[in-house]
Amino acid sequence: MPSRRSFLKSSALLGAAPLAAATSARAAAAPSAKPDVKITAVNAYVVDRAILVEVASDAGVSGWGECAFDGGGLMKTFVDQLLKKEVVGKNPFDVRKLWDWMFFEHHDLGPGGALPNAIAGVDIALWDLKGRLLGQPICNLLGGKYRDKIEAYGSVPVRRGRVSVDDCVKSCVRFVEQGFKCVKVRIQIREHYLNPDPDPTFAYAAAVRKAIGPDIVLMIDANNGYSAQRAIATGRKLYEKYNVTYFEDPVSDQNLAEMREVTAALHDQDIVAGEKCYTRWQIKDLIVQGNVDVINPDVVKVGGITEMDRMATLSSCFQKPIQMHNTRPTISTAASLHCMASAPLVARFIEFPEVGTTFDALQKLFRDRVKLEKGWLHLPEGPGLGLEVDAAAVRAAAKKV
Repeated sequence: MPSRRSFLKSSALLGAAPLAAATSARAAAAPSAKPDVKITAVNAYVVDRAILVEVASDAGVSGWGECAFDGGGLMKTFVDQLLKKEVVGKNPFDVRKLWDWMFFEHHDLGPGGALPNAIAGVDIALWDLKGRLLGQPICNLLGGKYRDKIEAYGSVPVRRGRVSVDDCVKSCVRFVEQGFKCVKVRIQIREHYLNPDPDPTFAYAAAVRKAIGPDIVLMIDANNGYSAQRAIATGRKLYEKYNVTYFEDPVSDQNLAEMREVTAALHDQDIVAGEKCYTRWQIKDLIVQGNVDVINPDVVKVGGITEMDRMATLSSCFQKPIQMHNTRPTISTAASLHCMASAPLVARFIEFPEVGTTFDALQKLFRDRVKLEKGWLHLPEGPGLGLEVDAAAVRAAAKKV
């Protein structure tokens, strides 16, 4: 008669057999990523309408990222001459450590603006590389997803009146015809044109509202163009006459006392800000001191996915929904979608630019696109970002700067 010990031993072996088989099957199916994989090269490419970054590894796999668009030559210099030295030879799975190293080693060059704008390209590429090595989409690496798609709003710039009211209306109507339920007019006043007189904002709001009808959500982005008193008066008029329920960057991001004053006064509207907040510390101050209703940092400005994920945690701590500022249709959009898919507390919309012919040359550098369907952006399902870059086409299209 077998002993209890021998029975337990036999049972354990029988139970381990299918587990071992399953483990072997998973191992066979998994990508051949070495645990000691190393970064071998980092290169920035300035192309039409974008600054792309490739991070290559000794596993024969590359990841791709995108810097903020302003200052192509400067971004390339930051990446190729400074940030590259901090990551080549390192393990791409140490992405948070690498972010800190890139940021604090060069902190004296400016924690807001050019430095995090450049870091974003490398950081997004590192996350894309990790996902490709593991055969997983980035949202899974961030802890999984709450949602598979995000409703988009169409974003139309008017350059402080240099784009005609008629052309702005046509762009907004095109978005609505594609199924968008929300459009935003970016007035782009800026702080150095403070409190314009005459103010072009109302002509655009009136014409767009008339063209899109009463049921489409209308946002106005002042791009930091007002003092608090003027912003309050403007916001009230926009709400009462044109049902503008989202008012973005009514005052300077640098003046959080005025931002708080505007938010308190315009309680019928959601005050949105954060495009010019480049670090988690700036976002924390915007939330605590400015008390805005919705924060909208930009993944290619804040240093990439690593810092954006930290901001998403802050947003949930303070119960302030996070919404992605996003004016680039390829890598920036894909990275933003992964961040919003995995964030616990998000706003209703994500920004999306009018593609038209503006981004044709850029889109040709990709073998696929983020799926846009009736105003909804779908989370890419492939490994990493879920976008396939034509590396040869990028190198051929790169400009000398």
